Amino acid sequence: MAFHVQISRSFHHAREFNLSEEQLRQTIIDPWRRGERIELGDREWEPRDCDLLILEGPELSMPELGIGQGWGNAEKSAENVTRKLLAGPTEASRKVAVLAETLTAQLSVTTLLDRLGLTPVDWAVARSQIASPGGDGRNGDGVGFALLVIEEVPPSGTWLFEAGLAIGALGNRAIAAQFGSEDPPTELQRFEVIRLAPDDASSLRALSEGLRRAGCDIQPPPG
Repeated sequence: MAFHVQISRSFHHAREFNLSEEQLRQTIIDPWRRGERIELGDREWEPRDCDLLILEGPELSMPELGIGQGWGNAEKSAENVTRKLLAGPTEASRKVAVLAETLTAQLSVTTLLDRLGLTPVDWAVARSQIASPGGDGRNGDGVGFALLVIEEVPPSGTWLFEAGLAIGALGNRAIAAQFGSEDPPTELQRFEVIRLAPDDASSLRALSEGLRRAGCDIQPPPG
């Protein structure tokens, strides 16, 4: 399935077709919720002055997009999901699955998540939900994010395998965090890695900022 977007103001409009969920969230939904300008087509759009329409349906082929027929074809085959996607954070979106190699690291990260008002979930539980039919981390008792906690470099092969599953299922909503000052493992060097230290106030701020950049709707911690 794909997403098709139209932003309009008065007689002007811009459209984008065949967006993935991740592309839609990063370029449209998150900035729209924050009231930030959105770049679409050849101009910028102010959410407070515009109307947004999001359709979800089959990906459209090049012939279906040709000669100005794209939006008409999208409306025939897709469902209007604007209200659903722009609704406030769901219970699932505040759940963070924790993948850590040791109980000590898991407890440390769980404490930080509790202080941010989020709900930690053991990765094994989240993994079974994601793997279930229709499980995608967005509905029911799913999870919104995963926190991949690196302790030793290199991490175990089992941990790397599970981290790969989390990244495959959640995309940019899978966030890497690391205790210590070593370089991240080679497999994760292309990702931003949040640095954590036990009993360090800066860890709470760093984790909060990392989660908000990934789309988590939380308030910055005090101080």
